Amino acid sequence: MKHVIALDVSKGKSTIVIYNRYKQCEFEGVLDHTRVDFTQLYQCIEEITALDGPAPEIVFEATDVYSKQVEKFLRDYGHTYCRMNPIEAHLQMASMR
Repeated sequence: MKHVIALDVSKGKSTIVIYNRYKQCEFEGVLDHTRVDFTQLYQCIEEITALDGPAPEIVFEATDVYSKQVEKFLRDYGHTYCRMNPIEAHLQMASMR
């Protein structure tokens, strides 16, 4: 099992949570949709990949225009991601808590 990065996308920012392979939360915070924060996210993904081997799973909900910046960033840097339907994401997150 690899790390999972989950993003709860909203207007101009996302809440980000990183889970390790044991389903324990390693980090929770806010990711502003800025170049600086996306650069930090890129570095975080690279660090996790260097430590774990495989790249982390990245999951976020499709929130129309709000998630476009996140999706573009991930696509531009060649990261694989899973864009979920908001209703499905809500059900998944409820079962994780």
